[in-house]
Formats: sequence, C-alpha cells, structure tokens
Amino acid sequence: MTPAARKGLIAVSVTSLAASMIMRIWASSMSFAAERTDWVLTVLASRDLRAGSWVGALPGELRLGSIEPALLALIGLPFAEATVLTMWPVLSALGVAALVWALARTRLASPWPLVAAALASVHPASSVVASARPTAGLLATMAIGLGMLILVERPGSEPPWWALGLLVGLGWWESDRIILFVIPVLLALIISGRLPSGRTALIAGAWTGVGALPWLARAVIGRSEGGFPSAPTGWTEALRAQWPDVWGRVIGTVSPLDAGRLIPPVPVLILSAMLLLASGLVLARRPRARFATLLVFPVVGIGALVSDIPPLDAAVILAPSTALLAVVAISVLPDAQRPAAAVVLLALSVLGTGLTIRSMGTSTVDRDDPAPLASVLAEAGVTGAYSLDETAVYLEFHEPTIISSTAAIVDDRRDQIVRESRRVAHIFWIPGDPETAAATRDRLNAVAGPVEEFTVGPYLAVVPIVNVPPELLGP
Repeated sequence: MTPAARKGLIAVSVTSLAASMIMRIWASSMSFAAERTDWVLTVLASRDLRAGSWVGALPGELRLGSIEPALLALIGLPFAEATVLTMWPVLSALGVAALVWALARTRLASPWPLVAAALASVHPASSVVASARPTAGLLATMAIGLGMLILVERPGSEPPWWALGLLVGLGWWESDRIILFVIPVLLALIISGRLPSGRTALIAGAWTGVGALPWLARAVIGRSEGGFPSAPTGWTEALRAQWPDVWGRVIGTVSPLDAGRLIPPVPVLILSAMLLLASGLVLARRPRARFATLLVFPVVGIGALVSDIPPLDAAVILAPSTALLAVVAISVLPDAQRPAAAVVLLALSVLGTGLTIRSMGTSTVDRDDPAPLASVLAEAGVTGAYSLDETAVYLEFHEPTIISSTAAIVDDRRDQIVRESRRVAHIFWIPGDPETAAATRDRLNAVAGPVEEFTVGPYLAVVPIVNVPPELLGP
C-alpha cells in the first residue's frame, strides 16, 4: 500500500467514524418513534443509583443487570441527565470503535484495525440505531464479550485468568446473552490448547464468582430471574421468522425500527448462505486472520434456532464480527485494490445506514408520545401513576415527580411508593382497550367517589380523591 493510499484510507475511516457519531445523535433526537422501554428503564435505574438506591437488576421479564445504568450514573455525576443522554451516542460510537480496534490489532496490521473499527461503528443500521440510546445492558454485554475476546485472541500467550473470569462473571450478572461470547471464547481456548488447569482454573472461577456476586446475592434470596433464553416454538418457525430477521438486519435488508423487510425472507436466507460460504473460503486463504471472534457467527446462528434471542440483539452482537470478516475479505484482494475496496465499503455502509435512519422519521409507531400528558398531570399535582401497560413508565421518564407502577413491569420499590402516595392517576391508552378504560373509570367512581379526568391526545388519566390500587377494583 502506497503512503498516499494509506493516508487516504485513514482519513476515510476517521470520517466514517465521525459520521457514525452524527447518525447516532440523529437517531437519538428522533421523536417517540425511536423510544424503547428498555432504554427508559435504564435511565430510571440510573436515577435511582444517583439518588443512593441500590439497583441489582432492572425490573421486567428479562434478566438484566445494572452495569449500564451504573455507567450512566457515573458519567452523569458532573453533568445533568439531559447532557449525559446527549453525549451517549458519541460515547457508544467511540466505545464500540475502541474495542473493535483493540480486537483487530491482535491479528491485523495498521491501518486495517482502524478500518474495522470504523465499519463496526457504522454498520449495520440496526446496531447504530440500538446504540444511539441506552440499551438496558445490550451494549454492556457486547463490551464485556469483546473484552473477553481481546484477552484470548492474542496468539501464543495465555490470557490473564483473573481478568477473564471477572469479565465472565460481570457478563453473567448483566445478561444471559453473554453465553454468545462465552462459547466462542471457550472454543478458542480449546482449539489453541490453552485451557486453564489447577491453580489457574481456581483463580478464574473465583473471579467469576466475584463478577457475578450481585446475581449470586439475588439467587440466595430467590430473586435471580431465569437462566438462558427460552426456546422458540420450533426450528421451522425460527427458520421462517428468526433467521430472516437476524441476517436481514446484519446485511441491511430489514428495518431496525419495525422489522419491516425490504426484500422477502427467502432471498435473505439465500444471500446469507452465500455470504457464509464466501466467508469460509476467505478464511481458508487467510489462516492468520481466523479470529475466534468470527465463531460468534455460527453461535448466534444456532442460538436463533434454539432460543428466542431478539433479532435486534443478535444484530448488535454480530456487528464487530461482521466488520472483522469484511476486512479479512478485503485482505484477500490484490494489494493495490484493497484501499479502494475498503473506501467503497465504508462509503456504502455510511450511505445505507444514513438512508435507513432517515426513513425512521416517517415510520408508523404503536404509540403516541405521552410527554404532554406527563406535563398536564405534573401541573395537577399527580405524584404517582398506575397503568396496565408501560405508559406509566414513560410518564415517569418525562416527569420524574410521577412515580410509575405498571402491571407489565413489576418493580416492588416503585409499586410501594405509588401505593403510599396520595394523588395517583390511573392511565389508559384509549385506542388499546376503550372498554377497560371506561369500566375502570366507572368502578373508580363507585369505589372512591367523584374522580377527575384528564384526556390528552389518545390518553385518559383518571384521578380519584383517594388512592385506589388497581387490585382493589376487581377484575
């Protein structure tokens, strides 16, 4: 590679990385269309930590630790929450790029680690959109997994077992998705003949326990949720639904917001199979570039068949492996053609992700923004909110003075606070179930006397004179 081509490739890579930050900021600034319950829960947990309350796990059905909320709280010590959320897209892009760069440096010569880092930060669009806001542990899980892979990818040297064990423990506390990285790490250690034995195995196990201590503490009191992702209805259903969605997100043929397919699922599967076959041929020609990281591909592929891993999570987890595989594929080309091929790939990735994010602005959404309702209720002195769905959680996100209690997301601490509050609203999204809204309003009138009603857009808020928990209203 000539010096001029090298400088040009570095410049394009840095520009692509800057573009990934801009696109994350763009996605994070979009309206309620881009909001997800998981990142709202992350922000609420961060507020709890900053207020001095211990949060060992996020509420809800999934087993999620609180590393990401703790990181938000730590970053937010000298800043306001709004500033932290504004900085998050830049921090996430830099974090992903730094980890992929460190991983690529174990096998690739400069400037290719920078190219891989830029590509991983800008493609696929699903990963860019997901990391534009806090992810309830998905980014933390990926960061921990990449850290494990960095430790084991260095050829000819044993990993620091205490550090590897600590990362495994932290990952298990954060999410059971860490198994998608543990399996490739274990396979890499087996293939290279570097499995720990005796004292080193005890050290790794002890530090794993240290990292997983918050999860173990909850297990002792019987509150450690779940283990592994549950199985889907069957392999046929997974092939028909999960696989086209997962691989479609990876290659950019599925919308990251509504999972709408840009092309039918069968061509996606055919194209994915062709890419995997081509990848095998490329790796056969470049044995020194056989990253253990690339084992994440078959692990996630099998995981999509035997579990209900969300396709968006899979796309985020596969982003670093996709970037590394693409860079390895470019390295098979003649030396003079490699810089041009890398520039074209980065340019197409930036263009494709940018167009995808632009299309999100016109995407239909399941809900209307509850922020106006939150403002009205805060002005009316409401300090708590009940809802059957997640609406109350969004109200608390927009107005921290309104504590949420929902049937959809059980949170013992918040539920207790709301039940002890005096002025509490029952929230309904009218298009979702108008009959339930009307019936509950009538029962509140009968149980608690006259009620106040606030209708803001499609939302109805009923505020009785006294606090009436939903369970006292009957079925």
